[in-house]
Amino acid sequence: MTLEDLIIEMMPFSDELKLWCRKYHEFTKALKIIYPKRFINLGGVITSHHPEYSEEIIGVYTYDYKREKFIQDFMINKNNKIFTLYTRSPRGNSKYVKDINDFFLKYGKGVHYLNVHHSSSQDLPDEIKPRAIEAIKIAEKIKQAGYVSPTQEQIDKTYQQLSLINGGQWFLKEKLK
Repeated sequence: MTLEDLIIEMMPFSDELKLWCRKYHEFTKALKIIYPKRFINLGGVITSHHPEYSEEIIGVYTYDYKREKFIQDFMINKNNKIFTLYTRSPRGNSKYVKDINDFFLKYGKGVHYLNVHHSSSQDLPDEIKPRAIEAIKIAEKIKQAGYVSPTQEQIDKTYQQLSLINGGQWFLKEKLK
C-alpha cells in the first residue's frame, strides 16, 4: 500500500473508479489529490449530468495551498466502464487524461461549468465550504511546520483501521444537493 493508494481508497469514489485508478497509472498520476506536498484533498466530490450527455460528471476539489486557490478537476464516467480525467497536467494528454480546456470545449458550452476550475472559498458549493475551511487551516499548519510524509508503518496502520470500519466502507456516502 502506497500513500497514493491510501488516498484513492479514502475518496468517496465508486468501486469501479477505484479499480480504474489501480489499473491506469497515468490517470492516477494526473490526479492532484495524490500530491499532498502541494494540494490538500477536500475528500469530497460533486456529481452532475450535463443535459446533452449521458455521462456522469464528477468534480473533484483540491486546495492548492502554494497558490491559495481551490481547483476543481473533472472526471467523466461512461457507464462505470471508462473514466476520463480533465485536468491541467504537466504530463500531457493520454487516452484517459485530457486537458481541462478540452472539457470546457465539450461540456462547458453555454452556462454549464463556467468559472469552476479555479474558485475562491466563497464561490464553492455550500456542501464543500466546511471542507474548504478545514483545508485552509491545514494549509496554514503545513506552511508553518512544513509537510511531513507519513511513514510506511503509518500508511499501513491507517489502511488497516479504515478496512475494519464498516467492512471497508468507512466513509459516509451522502448525495449532495
